Amino acid sequence: MSEILNDIEDGVVVLNYTNFVGLAEVADLVIRFNLNLNKFYGRWEQVLTSLSTNLLGSGIFFSSVNANYSPLPNGEVKVVNKAYNGNFELTSIEGTSRARNPLVPTCRTVKFPDQPVEGNYWIIYASKDFTTIIVSAPIIIPLIGIDISNNFGLYVLTKDREKYWNSDEPQNVFNVLKKYGFDKFYNMPVNSGKSFTITNETVKNKKKLVK
Repeated sequence: MSEILNDIEDGVVVLNYTNFVGLAEVADLVIRFNLNLNKFYGRWEQVLTSLSTNLLGSGIFFSSVNANYSPLPNGEVKVVNKAYNGNFELTSIEGTSRARNPLVPTCRTVKFPDQPVEGNYWIIYASKDFTTIIVSAPIIIPLIGIDISNNFGLYVLTKDREKYWNSDEPQNVFNVLKKYGFDKFYNMPVNSGKSFTITNETVKNKKKLVK
Protein backbone atom coordinates (compact mmCIF):
# COMPACT_ATOMS: atom_id res chain seq x y z
CA MET A 1 0.00 0.00 0.00
CA SER A 2 2.80 2.42 0.92
CA GLU A 3 4.50 1.77 -2.43
CA ILE A 4 1.27 2.62 -4.26
CA LEU A 5 0.94 5.87 -2.30
CA ASN A 6 4.58 6.72 -3.04
CA ASP A 7 4.02 6.10 -6.74
CA ILE A 8 0.96 8.35 -6.72
CA GLU A 9 2.84 11.10 -4.90
CA ASP A 10 5.80 10.80 -7.25
CA GLY A 11 3.49 11.06 -10.26
CA VAL A 12 1.74 14.16 -8.94
CA VAL A 13 5.03 15.87 -8.08
CA VAL A 14 6.51 15.11 -11.51
CA LEU A 15 3.40 16.67 -13.06
CA ASN A 16 3.82 19.75 -10.84
CA TYR A 17 7.47 19.96 -11.89
CA THR A 18 6.66 19.69 -15.59
CA ASN A 19 3.92 22.33 -15.36
CA PHE A 20 6.26 24.70 -13.51
CA VAL A 21 9.34 24.32 -15.71
CA GLY A 22 7.58 23.72 -19.01
CA LEU A 23 7.26 20.57 -21.11
CA ALA A 24 9.81 21.59 -23.74
CA GLU A 25 12.28 22.80 -21.11
CA VAL A 26 11.97 19.55 -19.12
CA ALA A 27 12.52 17.47 -22.25
CA ASP A 28 15.70 19.41 -23.01
CA LEU A 29 16.91 19.16 -19.40
CA VAL A 30 16.35 15.39 -19.32
CA ILE A 31 18.33 14.89 -22.53
CA ARG A 32 21.26 16.96 -21.29
CA PHE A 33 21.14 15.37 -17.84
CA ASN A 34 21.39 11.88 -19.31
CA LEU A 35 24.18 12.93 -21.68
CA ASN A 36 26.13 14.55 -18.84
CA LEU A 37 25.44 12.12 -16.01
CA ASN A 38 29.13 11.85 -15.18
CA LYS A 39 29.24 15.64 -14.79
CA PHE A 40 26.31 15.51 -12.37
CA TYR A 41 28.42 13.30 -10.14
CA GLY A 42 31.31 14.90 -8.28
CA ARG A 43 31.76 18.17 -6.47
CA TRP A 44 29.57 21.27 -6.88
CA GLU A 45 30.10 24.70 -5.32
CA GLN A 46 27.15 26.84 -4.24
CA VAL A 47 27.32 30.40 -5.56
CA LEU A 48 23.77 31.59 -4.87
CA THR A 49 21.03 30.63 -2.45
CA SER A 50 17.96 32.25 -0.90
CA LEU A 51 16.91 33.52 2.52
CA SER A 52 14.19 30.86 2.64
CA THR A 53 16.75 28.06 2.82
CA ASN A 54 17.24 28.96 6.48
CA LEU A 55 14.08 26.93 7.03
CA LEU A 56 15.45 24.02 5.01
CA GLY A 57 18.57 23.48 7.10
CA SER A 58 21.17 25.52 5.24
CA GLY A 59 20.66 29.24 4.75
CA ILE A 60 22.60 32.35 3.86
CA PHE A 61 24.89 32.25 6.89
CA PHE A 62 26.84 29.26 5.60
CA SER A 63 29.88 29.80 3.40
CA SER A 64 32.03 27.64 1.13
CA VAL A 65 28.98 25.43 0.66
CA ASN A 66 29.67 22.44 -1.55
CA ALA A 67 27.84 19.26 -2.49
CA ASN A 68 29.36 15.96 -3.54
CA TYR A 69 27.25 13.47 -5.49
CA SER A 70 28.18 9.83 -6.15
CA PRO A 71 26.19 6.88 -7.53
CA LEU A 72 24.86 4.14 -5.24
CA PRO A 73 24.28 0.48 -6.23
CA ASN A 74 20.49 0.86 -5.91
CA GLY A 75 20.40 3.63 -8.51
CA GLU A 76 20.10 6.45 -5.98
CA VAL A 77 22.72 9.14 -5.43
CA LYS A 78 24.75 9.67 -2.27
CA VAL A 79 24.75 13.31 -1.17
CA VAL A 80 27.47 14.80 1.03
CA ASN A 81 27.04 18.51 1.81
CA LYS A 82 29.79 20.49 3.53
CA ALA A 83 30.04 24.12 4.61
CA TYR A 84 31.34 26.52 7.22
CA ASN A 85 28.72 27.80 9.66
CA GLY A 86 28.50 31.30 11.14
CA ASN A 87 31.35 30.49 13.52
CA PHE A 88 33.54 29.28 10.64
CA GLU A 89 33.26 25.69 11.87
CA LEU A 90 33.21 22.98 9.23
CA THR A 91 29.91 21.11 9.17
CA SER A 92 28.71 18.26 6.99
CA ILE A 93 25.67 16.08 6.43
CA GLU A 94 25.07 12.94 4.36
CA GLY A 95 21.90 11.87 2.62
CA THR A 96 20.50 10.38 -0.55
CA SER A 97 18.72 11.58 -3.66
CA ARG A 98 16.50 9.71 -6.10
CA ALA A 99 14.58 10.49 -9.26
CA ARG A 100 10.82 10.47 -8.71
CA ASN A 101 10.54 8.94 -12.16
CA PRO A 102 13.47 7.34 -14.04
CA LEU A 103 12.24 9.04 -17.21
CA VAL A 104 12.47 12.46 -15.52
CA PRO A 105 15.75 12.30 -13.54
CA THR A 106 15.80 16.08 -13.08
CA CYS A 107 12.76 15.91 -10.78
CA ARG A 108 14.43 14.51 -7.70
CA THR A 109 14.11 14.09 -3.97
CA VAL A 110 16.72 14.58 -1.27
CA LYS A 111 16.58 12.90 2.13
CA PHE A 112 18.72 13.49 5.20
CA PRO A 113 18.62 11.46 8.45
CA ASP A 114 17.02 14.23 10.52
CA GLN A 115 14.19 14.84 8.03
CA PRO A 116 10.83 13.07 8.56
CA VAL A 117 10.04 13.16 4.82
CA GLU A 118 11.88 13.54 1.55
CA GLY A 119 12.56 17.03 0.33
CA ASN A 120 12.23 18.10 -3.28
CA TYR A 121 15.22 18.79 -5.53
CA TRP A 122 14.16 20.18 -8.91
CA ILE A 123 16.76 20.96 -11.55
CA ILE A 124 15.15 23.80 -13.49
CA TYR A 125 18.18 24.94 -15.51
CA ALA A 126 21.51 23.59 -16.69
CA SER A 127 24.16 25.45 -18.64
CA LYS A 128 25.08 24.13 -22.10
CA ASP A 129 28.26 22.52 -20.77
CA PHE A 130 26.45 21.25 -17.66
CA THR A 131 28.82 23.03 -15.27
CA THR A 132 26.11 25.17 -13.67
CA ILE A 133 22.66 24.10 -12.50
CA ILE A 134 19.77 25.84 -10.77
CA VAL A 135 17.95 23.78 -8.15
CA SER A 136 14.53 24.81 -6.92
CA ALA A 137 13.35 23.52 -3.53
CA PRO A 138 9.54 23.60 -3.65
CA ILE A 139 7.22 23.05 -0.71
CA ILE A 140 4.76 20.26 -1.49
CA ILE A 141 2.35 18.49 0.89
CA PRO A 142 3.47 14.84 1.17
CA LEU A 143 1.19 12.08 -0.18
CA ILE A 144 -1.37 14.55 -1.53
CA GLY A 145 1.24 16.21 -3.72
CA ILE A 146 -0.31 19.68 -3.54
CA ASP A 147 2.32 22.35 -4.11
CA ILE A 148 2.41 25.26 -1.68
CA SER A 149 5.26 26.95 -3.53
CA ASN A 150 7.16 25.72 -6.58
CA ASN A 151 9.97 28.21 -6.02
CA PHE A 152 10.33 28.43 -2.26
CA GLY A 153 14.06 27.72 -1.98
CA LEU A 154 16.96 28.31 -4.34
CA TYR A 155 20.39 26.78 -4.88
CA VAL A 156 22.72 27.67 -7.75
CA LEU A 157 25.57 25.18 -8.05
CA THR A 158 28.63 25.32 -10.27
CA LYS A 159 31.67 23.16 -10.86
CA ASP A 160 34.08 26.09 -10.60
CA ARG A 161 33.22 29.25 -8.67
CA GLU A 162 35.88 31.46 -10.29
CA LYS A 163 35.02 30.42 -13.85
CA TYR A 164 31.34 30.96 -13.13
CA TRP A 165 31.74 34.56 -12.02
CA ASN A 166 34.06 35.31 -14.94
CA SER A 167 31.65 34.06 -17.59
CA ASP A 168 28.25 34.90 -19.05
CA GLU A 169 26.54 32.38 -16.78
CA PRO A 170 25.55 34.81 -13.98
CA GLN A 171 23.40 36.79 -16.44
CA ASN A 172 21.89 33.58 -17.85
CA VAL A 173 21.09 32.43 -14.33
CA PHE A 174 19.49 35.73 -13.31
CA ASN A 175 17.32 35.66 -16.45
CA VAL A 176 16.09 32.16 -15.59
CA LEU A 177 15.45 33.09 -11.96
CA LYS A 178 13.37 36.06 -13.05
CA LYS A 179 11.42 33.83 -15.43
CA TYR A 180 10.52 31.40 -12.63
CA GLY A 181 9.61 34.02 -10.05
CA PHE A 182 12.65 34.03 -7.79
CA ASP A 183 12.19 37.72 -7.08
CA LYS A 184 10.46 37.74 -3.70
CA PHE A 185 12.27 38.78 -0.51
CA TYR A 186 12.40 35.19 0.68
CA ASN A 187 13.49 33.45 -2.54
CA MET A 188 15.52 36.07 -4.40
CA PRO A 189 19.18 35.11 -5.05
CA VAL A 190 21.71 35.87 -2.34
CA ASN A 191 25.44 35.47 -2.83
CA SER A 192 26.86 32.33 -1.22
CA GLY A 193 30.46 33.25 -0.53
CA LYS A 194 33.68 31.44 0.08
CA SER A 195 35.40 31.24 3.46
CA PHE A 196 38.33 29.53 5.09
CA THR A 197 39.15 27.70 8.29
CA ILE A 198 40.02 29.94 11.22
CA THR A 199 43.30 28.71 12.74
CA ASN A 200 45.87 30.13 15.15
CA GLU A 201 48.09 30.87 12.16
CA THR A 202 45.26 32.79 10.49
CA VAL A 203 44.81 34.93 13.60
CA LYS A 204 48.55 35.66 13.78
CA ASN A 205 48.66 36.71 10.13
CA LYS A 206 45.62 38.93 10.61
CA LYS A 207 47.29 40.69 13.56
CA LYS A 208 50.38 41.30 11.41
CA LEU A 209 48.27 42.88 8.69
CA VAL A 210 46.56 45.13 11.22
CA LYS A 211 49.91 46.39 12.47
